[in-house]
This record gives sequence, structure tokens and C-alpha cells, in this order.
Amino acid sequence: MLGKLVASMTLTTVLVFGLLFGLLATLGFYFNIGMFGIVWLGIVFGLIQWAIGPKIVRWSTNMQPLDRKQFSWIEETVHEMCIKNKTKIPEITIANTSMPNAFVFGRTNKSATLTLTRGLLNTLSQDETKAVIAHEIGHIKHNDMVIMTILSVIHTIAYLVAMSTIFGGRSRDQGSAVLIGVGAFTVYFVTNLLIMNFSRLREYYADNFTGHQVRPTLLANTLAKITYGLSLQKQEKKIQH
Repeated sequence: MLGKLVASMTLTTVLVFGLLFGLLATLGFYFNIGMFGIVWLGIVFGLIQWAIGPKIVRWSTNMQPLDRKQFSWIEETVHEMCIKNKTKIPEITIANTSMPNAFVFGRTNKSATLTLTRGLLNTLSQDETKAVIAHEIGHIKHNDMVIMTILSVIHTIAYLVAMSTIFGGRSRDQGSAVLIGVGAFTVYFVTNLLIMNFSRLREYYADNFTGHQVRPTLLANTLAKITYGLSLQKQEKKIQH
């Protein structure tokens, strides 16, 4: 379930790691580290992303720990679903935004954080919110966060290799370098398609998981309400401007 909150969070993360990527690539080209050195830079990049990514998400969103007294039913729902599906219970937080949304993040499924927004809680009923919670727990159970990180690292390394071989300009066998670069660009392009396809698949499996936890119609109602809520907010902002 995507909204402007996640878009903002993603944009912040991309900008931070984009700057880091640019720095690493520049250092690699300037010091003539070579293709293998560039690959190692890509691996380092991935490890840094994996290590500090969750901190960037927390920094870029206005979230706070769940108020267990006010939302005891949320904690009970999360615990019940996680225990039932043998999944590590995530930390639960509330993001102070009117945008109806929910998402999970973390280094692994054992250190995940589940975040619900104030807008979501104000828009949906308790049963509908439980459907959203089930959807997000489905992402945790299927290790979506880890798989996306791995795919993004492969994606980055392929791009780095392509750039270093085609535009490095320091290889003795420029023809072979170009061929390697073209191959790397092909991997980069295919990986990009795989990432987009995987994003669709992980949403499908999360929805399927939800259908086994709550009534399937609840999820349909939830998606309709969230979409309607988002469209209303867009209209209100246009009127204000």
C-alpha cells in the first residue's frame, strides 16, 4: 500500500544512497580501482544500505511507539497473527500523518518494524485495519525486505560494472571492456524488470496471505477506502492551491 509517506521515505533513501553511490563510483574511476574494485564498492554500498536503511526510514518519517493503552487491540492483533504464522513479532509504531498508509521495514524479518499512520486508523474500521496488518505481516513472513535489498545490490553492481568498463577508458582491451559493459547493462536492465515484477508478486502473495487471515472482502474494502481517501486529499490540496 503506497502513499505519499512511503514515496517521501523512498525519495529520501534514494537521494542519500544516490549521493553515496556517486561518491564511490567517482573514487573508483579516479583511482583506477578496476572492475573488481568497483564490484567490491557495490557490495560495500549494499552492506551500508542494509545497515543504516532502517535508521534513515525512522529519521525521514514522524513515527512514535504504539500507545498500548489506546491501541491495545492492534498489539493483540499483531501478536495473534505472528504467533499463528510462526513469525517474529515486529516493533509497532504510529506515524503522525493524515495520509492513510501502512508499511514494514527492517534489516531482516526478525528485526522488522510495522508502521501504521494516523490517517489509516482514522479512515478504517478495526476489522479493516486488521486486514492491513495481515498484509504487512505477509511481507515480513515472506522476507520481502531482505530479497529487495539483495536485488537492489545486484542491480547496483551491474550498473557500476557497466559504467567502469564502457566509460572507464583505461582498459588495454577496450573491445572486451565494451562487451563486458554491454553485458552488465543487460543484467542491469533485466534486473530492473525483475525488481518491478517482484514488487508486483510480493503484493500478490501478501494479499493472498491476508485472505487466509481475514475475510477477503475486508481487504477489498480497505483498498477502496484508502484509494478514496488519497483522492480526496489530492482534491483538497488542489482547492487550497
